[in-house]
Amino acid sequence: MPIDPAALARNLSSLAALDAEQDLPRAMQQITSAAKALLGVDGAGLMLADERGELRWATASDQQTQIIEEGEERLGEGPCVNAFAEHSPMAMRDATKEPQWGKITDVVTGQDMRAGLSVPVQLEGGPIGSLDLYSAEPRDWDQAEISAAQVYAALAATLLSQAVGAQVKGRLAEQLQVAFEHRTRIERAKGMLMVWEGIDDAAAFERLRSAARSSQRPLIDVVNEVLGGQRLSRPRR
Repeated sequence: MPIDPAALARNLSSLAALDAEQDLPRAMQQITSAAKALLGVDGAGLMLADERGELRWATASDQQTQIIEEGEERLGEGPCVNAFAEHSPMAMRDATKEPQWGKITDVVTGQDMRAGLSVPVQLEGGPIGSLDLYSAEPRDWDQAEISAAQVYAALAATLLSQAVGAQVKGRLAEQLQVAFEHRTRIERAKGMLMVWEGIDDAAAFERLRSAARSSQRPLIDVVNEVLGGQRLSRPRR
């Protein structure tokens, strides 16, 4: 579904114009409501990382989507979790035919949805959360739709960054601040690994992620160890 990035920017520019202290919850609601309309889906949600690097529901376009987002938070599975961890779009084309997604498919279909698309929300290469889209019908998400979602997520991230800079108060503001701090810690740990091991940005992130997987711990635990000066063990060949 081709979409004009300029049109997205015009529709999201209202966030920057709002009084951040008064209207951040409404601005975040606008992000998901506009995504639902502009991207031609039946629901849209936004999840943000907590202090452990795990996704928490932040806002949604409607009650159905909120329930799905809360289910993904509770179960710790679904396209949003994978998109955040892999830094890549993740598509569920038909929840009734894709058991690999686990129990979240029951939550999705229980809210009369069948398909989902999640893209990471990130700044300067670091993740802060995910933008999640849902369809009431099975959907073979094509590259144009995925690209449009990525453009939208990038614009949303920029505007959310402006809100953080305004030192907003309140629950959503605190959640947003934690997400940005999480991203900053990952970037610092990546930088340390790049210096220690002479590797590039992508390889540094993969080292962190592999260490977390092999030890079955949250990524942020490994990040904090690196920030404390602990070297990662060399991967077995």
